[in-house]
Amino acid sequence: MLDDFGEIRKIGEVITDHGSQFFANKTDKEGESESSFDAFLTENGIKHIKARVKHPQTNGKIEKWYHTYEKNRNLFDDFDKFLNWYNSTRYHESLDEKHYLQTPEDAFWARLPDGCKLNQFLSRMEKGF
Repeated sequence: MLDDFGEIRKIGEVITDHGSQFFANKTDKEGESESSFDAFLTENGIKHIKARVKHPQTNGKIEKWYHTYEKNRNLFDDFDKFLNWYNSTRYHESLDEKHYLQTPEDAFWARLPDGCKLNQFLSRMEKGF
């Protein structure tokens, strides 16, 4: 799955809370602990950033996403239509202080390094988009 978007940019780091699906809270006899998620990140060269305990603001953006989804999902026939609206139509005031009213898609392309944009363009040309 990581290779599905490799032509855009490799994932360098991921931030999570201390949930048991992301973080091994118990240690073995040697005092070591590793979750399968941590092993996957290490194997793929991805840095794991753990949010502060009892500090939900760290993951505030994803929590807001879930809130928006729950609030609006009944307005759409399926998840893909919601996702398209969320990323390409709905303006997000918090994305860029210089350019208010950007969509996530606008912000993505504006912040993507030029080399990645060229690679994305060439990849789409090869696929015939």
